[in-house]
Amino acid sequence: AGVDPQHAARVIRRSAEHLTNLVEGLLDLASVEQGVVRVDSGVVRARALVQQVAEMFAPLAAQKGLTFNCDLPDRFPEFVRMDERRVRQALINLVSNAVKFTEVGQVTLAFGWTGQMATFEVRDTGPGIADDRREAIFAPYVRADAAEPQDGAGLGLAITSAIVRMLGGDLQLESAPGMGSLFRVVI
Repeated sequence: AGVDPQHAARVIRRSAEHLTNLVEGLLDLASVEQGVVRVDSGVVRARALVQQVAEMFAPLAAQKGLTFNCDLPDRFPEFVRMDERRVRQALINLVSNAVKFTEVGQVTLAFGWTGQMATFEVRDTGPGIADDRREAIFAPYVRADAAEPQDGAGLGLAITSAIVRMLGGDLQLESAPGMGSLFRVVI
């Protein structure tokens, strides 16, 4: 199937913006550690935000032979108030990890809305994370399996955890070796 050049250009532009945001994410991490942070709360189209993140990673998942699912509820407000840049950053980090560490099966990005709470879930059928590695993976420069060489600086989860804390949210992990992982962000 042919690729729509305009669509491809949009995904490339968003990826470039993400690189800029990664650097800002590192600065955020430093700010959080110093206790100085400003949350930018704006009106956001939640569906578009989730779909944009899905569009960035669906081609990479397909390349690896993975199924990529984007689950959105039938009903939720079109506009919600949140810090769009930081929420996107957190989702990108989680989805990026899920695609990177999953060799077979699927990755799912799901969004839910109840009351004033947004719930984002990233599920994968990857190797899973042992209980004794759970705390460590949220520390900078640490990976779930230290023996496995992987691309990247090992900062994704540290930044994600800092972002979610900064937004007054909660980052939860459900995982077991061989059972895949579920990261849940509640904001």
